[in-house]
Amino acid sequence: MEQYVHTLIAADSSFAPKSEQIADFLDRLVTSCNFQIIADQPYQPGVRLVKPSGRYRSFTDPLTGETKSFPVSERIRIERISDIPLVIEGPRHFSVLMSGEWNREHLPLSLLTTDGVPFDGNYLCEVSCHLRPDVVSTSCLGMNSGSDLNVPTFGEPCGADCKIGVFSHPWTEELIEVPDGGCARFWIEFEFGKFLLPQMDDTLEVLNPSIVMKAEECFQRRFVQGWRFN
Repeated sequence: MEQYVHTLIAADSSFAPKSEQIADFLDRLVTSCNFQIIADQPYQPGVRLVKPSGRYRSFTDPLTGETKSFPVSERIRIERISDIPLVIEGPRHFSVLMSGEWNREHLPLSLLTTDGVPFDGNYLCEVSCHLRPDVVSTSCLGMNSGSDLNVPTFGEPCGADCKIGVFSHPWTEELIEVPDGGCARFWIEFEFGKFLLPQMDDTLEVLNPSIVMKAEECFQRRFVQGWRFN
């Protein structure tokens, strides 16, 4: 099973935040929402910036023998949230990631195991803010649904006219349409552990309302909710 990632998508698809707004939002998650940063574990390296390096790495496709290449990302550790504006000022393509866990008294949403049992462990999570130079698809369809729909894969370039987001229900794979959730330059992600899914009915609006409110206050934009798998 893929890893569940909940998304907050800027309803204004052309919106690009200021670096200070990103720092403000992440700081509020820590100071007001009891998110605890973890930076001393192999898979939880704290706050960092990921951006294109301009370099490519080549490899040989074992099936075809063809030489292919993929872009290599640059990763920069950020010691303090307040340093974010100094690190990301200027780039139009980056992701800021913050690893940690949620206090049990202020959970971002209710998680269940795949057999429907409430998860009672620590809510380990990576919160991240993503900006791209142009709008990309923020829809997400499962392997067994929407194969006949012409919906770009999450993260692929798309036209700004892809206003309606199309998502497979994480449990049933029934299609859910989200107005203003189909494309964006900027979105926020909450990535949780494997084999965990949110408790939900027929809507993706499951994120703690206080977190949504803080995002809309910090970025002065309306956000809608979606998801993707990683």
